[in-house]
Amino acid sequence: MFVEDHMTPNPRTVCAEDTLQTVRALMDRHGFRHVPVVDSGGRLVGMVTDRQVRSAIGYDRQLGEKLTVAEVMDPHPPTIPATAALDEAVGLFFRKHIGALLVMRQDELVGIVTRHDVIGAFFIVLGLDQTGKRVEVALPDVREDLAHAFGALRSSGEDIITAVVSRMRRDGGEPALYLRVKKKAQRQIERLLRDAALVLLEPEHD
Repeated sequence: MFVEDHMTPNPRTVCAEDTLQTVRALMDRHGFRHVPVVDSGGRLVGMVTDRQVRSAIGYDRQLGEKLTVAEVMDPHPPTIPATAALDEAVGLFFRKHIGALLVMRQDELVGIVTRHDVIGAFFIVLGLDQTGKRVEVALPDVREDLAHAFGALRSSGEDIITAVVSRMRRDGGEPALYLRVKKKAQRQIERLLRDAALVLLEPEHD
């Protein structure tokens, strides 16, 4: 999964000389929260967010007509290459606590990708866009347990919606296999996994 497959291409832009009222109208009209700022040659020079606009002008329409984008924008906005893997974007969102990344191909602005875009991508990766049930399996010995798990799944004859190995358990970080299966196949698959001496996980509670 790559950023360019999930970004919004050719995003709307504004110029540094535009007024904040102009930007606010654009955001209100299209539901934007982040707008790239470019110069007269189309080169990226910054990004302005709805928070910056609201903090600067509040509800003062006259102030919005006086202040320009250049006065509030971030001149060094976070960027990511179009060819970057989507997990690189996830890492940037998590570490930098930001809501959007401007997508570049060399020095050209080609898109924008938001946290919402990334969540949507992983929603599909985890199979949450399809009706199914979750089954999780402990993997204390990752290689051996995965081999046993997929051997059991092969004998079930059922299609698996998605299969992901994660380290998201809170009891020491032991890996787990996350499966999403068709509802009618859940009981059979759980039985086969238990028969293969694998441990099925239940939700953890504090």
